[in-house]
Amino acid sequence: MITVTSAAGGVGRLLVRRLATRNVPIRAVVKNESQAATTRRDGATEVVVGDLRSAETLDNALAGTDVIYHAAPTQVIDERPIIEHLIASAPAQGLQHIVFHSVIHPDLHQLTHHHQKDIAEGLLRESGIPTTVLRPSHYMQNYLEVWEFLQAGVMPYPVSPNSVMGVVDLADVAEAAANILIEPSPHTGHTYDLSTVELTRHEMAEIWSRVLGHRVTAVRIPPSSLTNSLNVLPSLASVVGHALQSTKLNSIPHLVRGAQAASNPRDMKNWPADAREAYRTMMAHYDQHGLAAGDLTVLPTLLGHAPTSYEEFARRSVIEFGRSDR
Repeated sequence: MITVTSAAGGVGRLLVRRLATRNVPIRAVVKNESQAATTRRDGATEVVVGDLRSAETLDNALAGTDVIYHAAPTQVIDERPIIEHLIASAPAQGLQHIVFHSVIHPDLHQLTHHHQKDIAEGLLRESGIPTTVLRPSHYMQNYLEVWEFLQAGVMPYPVSPNSVMGVVDLADVAEAAANILIEPSPHTGHTYDLSTVELTRHEMAEIWSRVLGHRVTAVRIPPSSLTNSLNVLPSLASVVGHALQSTKLNSIPHLVRGAQAASNPRDMKNWPADAREAYRTMMAHYDQHGLAAGDLTVLPTLLGHAPTSYEEFARRSVIEFGRSDR
């Protein structure tokens, strides 16, 4: 039995689907019945519904499982209690291997999310339980949050267009994770960077321009707008101006739909205040310093083929999500 926590998340859903094609039993851990229905459609053979911070949920997730892929939800700030319970319960449950979803550069301790992953990695190393750590870069899919704006010809994001970001395709992360989960022993004790390429958002916008057939301009939105929506107002003129220059009046419905989607990105309004602030701080750091990729030679080895390029990702996204008439 392979258990996947956060099975309704970006990596989790793709991982469950990929494991299902391998005909292995999959236990998916999700937070509500709506997500349970989704993960069953994705191919999960068993489902545990609950909060990962609950000992009962974790025990139900671990019972009779051989290997677990553990990823904590973004809005969970303090991961230590989850990891400590996982470590304490694993021997009795017969767990043989943990694949831990970390983050690239967990040594950035000024960022809560990164620091928490570093703490978790240390606890797992000290536990003696066979473990593999995956450190993915910034996801290419993060920019699909502004899909409607891309259709209008603009790419707003709370990170400077000049900041260099290492990025990776979620599908490649899921494929690499599945390969490890199916045969974990050779990966015991290894920590893997999962990075594909480094790009500025100006470079990303150039790629989207080619793929969409109209000019796309990267625009900086203040990271502070993530916790105070009024701070986005000074950027609106730039967003609207670039959109009108690119796609004329056809941009208007996309701008309206984009604004509606941007009013609560990632459902952040329902996150605890400390999680929202941690996310704002992380984006502010990326805004100033970017986020360098890790070792670019690792992912091709885990996949057995070249990882997805940013342009391949963009072209696939157009096929998956379609594009409205301009």
